[in-house]
Amino acid sequence: MSTSKHRHPLAGYLFFALSITLVACGEKVVDLDKKSTQTTTYEALPKEVQSFIDNSIDSVATANNDLYFSTDPSVAFTYAKNSIPSTGWMDDSKVPYHHFFIDGAHYRMTGEKGQPFILDKGVIYFCDVNLVKGDYKTRPYFKVEAVTN
Repeated sequence: MSTSKHRHPLAGYLFFALSITLVACGEKVVDLDKKSTQTTTYEALPKEVQSFIDNSIDSVATANNDLYFSTDPSVAFTYAKNSIPSTGWMDDSKVPYHHFFIDGAHYRMTGEKGQPFILDKGVIYFCDVNLVKGDYKTRPYFKVEAVTN
């Protein structure tokens, strides 16, 4: 009987200590789902974003790989999907996340979003689903502010 009384507090202490350690050592991830995602149109996209889409639509429409682009070549922008767990907890890897790395900072967004992801002046632009050449100018686009200056 006395053994089981000592296990529960010890297990609780170990769980608490492990939680604190993981948070303290973990990478800070900015959750873009907590920011406002706004709907926009092709015509309202910045000219640099429109230009990228216009010049790349052939390769975008037929691509089988992840597409991401920054309109500012001096900004380090990379992308991954579901390949980087955010906390390491058991069910976390089952959530479909988009991960963005902008100048070394880690951002994430849940769900199935269309590609390409285009970063322009700290804002990520994307489509409702992957772009198709025939209707890319009439599809809804979305934008979410990632980096605040």
